[in-house]
Amino acid sequence: MTKTKTDRSDPADLRRRAEELLRGKPADLAAAPPEEVGRLLHELRVHQIELEMQNDELRKSQLEIEASRVRYFNLYDMAPVGYFTVSEKGVILEANLRGAQLLDVGRNRLARQSLTRYIVPEDQDIYYLHRKRLLETGVRQVCELRMCRQDGSPFWGRLEMGAARDGENGPPVCRTIVSDITENKRVEEEKRNLELQVQRVQKLESLGVLAGGIAHDFNNLLMVVLGHAEIAIQEIPPKYAVRENLAEITTAAQRAAELSQQMLLYAGRAAFALERVELRELVEKMAHLLQTAIPKTAVLTLHLERGLPPVEADPGQIRQIVMNLVINASEAIGDRSGTITVSLGATRCDEEYLRMTELHDHVAPGLYVHLEVTDTGIGMDAETRSRIFEPFFTTKFAGRGLGLAAVLGIVRAHKGALKLYSEPGKGTTFKILLPALEDAEEGARTNASSSSPQADWRGKGTILLVDDEGSLIDLGTRMLEHLGFSVLTAADGLQAVKLYRDRGKEIDLVLMDLTMPHMDGAKAFDELRRLNPDIRVVVASGYSHEDVVSSFAGKDIDGILQKPYTIAKLRETLSGLLPKRLDGEM
Repeated sequence: MTKTKTDRSDPADLRRRAEELLRGKPADLAAAPPEEVGRLLHELRVHQIELEMQNDELRKSQLEIEASRVRYFNLYDMAPVGYFTVSEKGVILEANLRGAQLLDVGRNRLARQSLTRYIVPEDQDIYYLHRKRLLETGVRQVCELRMCRQDGSPFWGRLEMGAARDGENGPPVCRTIVSDITENKRVEEEKRNLELQVQRVQKLESLGVLAGGIAHDFNNLLMVVLGHAEIAIQEIPPKYAVRENLAEITTAAQRAAELSQQMLLYAGRAAFALERVELRELVEKMAHLLQTAIPKTAVLTLHLERGLPPVEADPGQIRQIVMNLVINASEAIGDRSGTITVSLGATRCDEEYLRMTELHDHVAPGLYVHLEVTDTGIGMDAETRSRIFEPFFTTKFAGRGLGLAAVLGIVRAHKGALKLYSEPGKGTTFKILLPALEDAEEGARTNASSSSPQADWRGKGTILLVDDEGSLIDLGTRMLEHLGFSVLTAADGLQAVKLYRDRGKEIDLVLMDLTMPHMDGAKAFDELRRLNPDIRVVVASGYSHEDVVSSFAGKDIDGILQKPYTIAKLRETLSGLLPKRLDGEM
């Protein structure tokens, strides 16, 4: 009978037989054939070695799994963002260490709490909406909302939510990543404010170009009105009543010139004629005009302290401030009965007080004279107060919306400050602070230096008058001849250069406009200086003093006349440049 080796060599069969022998009695093992026992023992040793190797592999795998778990939890806990596992009902099931630190709560205490507890109440609806969308659609949701720590301190959080299940067959959960984006929000806000500031600057630059062009043309027209009225007054004998009408025309033209200056204030480009001003005296003289500017339902009250120090200011611009504020107060009162109070006083302001004012970056502590205009009108809410000084902003259905922008420009140019108090239904108070002249001698020197020359001064010589407006050529010729000069004229810079090349020896001074066709004033000045380096040139322009200075930067012009100018101003400018006509000289 042939023996098969299959059964004997099969490891499972050998193990089975070995186990049977081992479970049997020792006599059974002794009765077994020796070669059978040896083979069985060999197989058992091989099997034992295999088991030990498998155990080693298992221990190694367990160590690797444990190391991976440690690495995972280190990464999970030390991540720069908070990881939260949130149940369907919004309860925190698990959070990493960074998440607990973000909310300033211990991780053990954080579990089983609602995540909405750490969301600002006003923003909780945002969270509910996105969580609902996630659970309904399974689509990842991202939102930004305001959160708070356990101590109530706020921060901006960015939530990224994804759907998952708690275990293989567990309930749905929301895996939520929370990032602190407070710093990002601050940078975005600064960027937004910078963009708004750039837009405002661009708007002001555009406004400046527009205002400059309008002011130039307007001043040319006013020059004709004011100049002819002034000449007519001097030529008509005092006994004629028409002189009073001409004086009213002159006054109105001068007020219109102040309005033209106001247009330039919107862009901060107007020049000021600063002098020593007593505000009490100035406001008292305006009282009748202010009374006529308000409705009959409003009562105007003046509270003007005595003995106030003077200020260094442009009287015309200060009058404009008072008028604008009183008109705004009357419009706030409307058709109802109300009171408008204009007050004057002195205040010594420190840095803390000035920090609460508009334009606080441009002023220094010291003694200020304050002008207050208070009304009992409708008042303003916070949004209106934040925009009240914007150019063209108005709360009226129709209106200019420019007055308060001009007020702010005037105050800034005078190195002053402004405070606004207003609440809906409680009226409004504007408080203007102007630096006081504490040194009376300084104010006296300023006033003395601005005194005009003798009214009977008359010049001699020939002046070349250059302007592209025929009416201004005619008027300028009459004014210069009135002062004793001979006059040559040119319609533009090109004609002026040609005329000076031909007759330059006769010409003592050139009075020239800035903007002209063919060749403007700046280019004509360069050409005239090439012909005669010692030529004297005075520029007359309807643009602001600053515009003229910038056009002639680095060039030594002898004087600037702002249109519209009077005979007295023309006399004052020329008297320092040309000799006086001797008595009896023709």
